[in-house]
Amino acid sequence: MSNFRDCIVSFIDLNNISDILTRRSAKGVRLMRDLHELVSERVVQLTAHEEVCFWQDSVLLLAFVDSTKASFRKAMHDVTSLKNAIDALHPCHAICVKGQSFPIPNIHCHRSRPRAIYLSASSLAFSNCFEIEGKLKKRQADWYIDSRIAAKIVTRSPDYTDQITLLPARNPPRDILVFRGSFV
Repeated sequence: MSNFRDCIVSFIDLNNISDILTRRSAKGVRLMRDLHELVSERVVQLTAHEEVCFWQDSVLLLAFVDSTKASFRKAMHDVTSLKNAIDALHPCHAICVKGQSFPIPNIHCHRSRPRAIYLSASSLAFSNCFEIEGKLKKRQADWYIDSRIAAKIVTRSPDYTDQITLLPARNPPRDILVFRGSFV
C-alpha cells in the first residue's frame, strides 16, 4: 500500500515585493510582517487544509483531496478566501497544482537543536508551482490553476491556457488555466 495521498498544493506569493524592497525596504519588510500576521490570524479558518506554511512573501498550503468534487471545492474555497484577504493587503497571485504528497518520513526528534520540520506539502506539486510561476509569471495573472483541479470545480473561461511539462517529466504536458481576477 502506498502512503502517497492525493492533494492540492497551493502557493500564494506577493507581487513585486523585490521592487518594493529595492526602493523602500521598510515598506517591503512591513508588508511581509503584515502577511505573516494575517496568515497567523486566518489559519484556523482554513479547515480543508492540513498544512499552512509561510515565510517572507509567500504562503504554501496543503489540502488532501479525494475523488469527489466537494473536496476540491472546499480546498479551493479556502485558498480563495486567504488570497482575497492577502489581496486586500497587497496584490498577490496563486498557483494551485494537484499532486500527491510524499509519505511522512520517520523523523528522529531530539531535544537539541536544530529542530527537524518536515513539510508534507513539499512534493513534486510544490516544485511544479515554481515551474508554472517561472513559465507563466509574465502573464501577470491572479490565478494559475492545474486543469486537473479545474475539472473538479466551477470556473469561468480562462483568459489564457498553456501546456506545461510538469514533474515527473514522463507525463504529458498539463494544461494550466490562467485567470485575471477571479476564476469563477
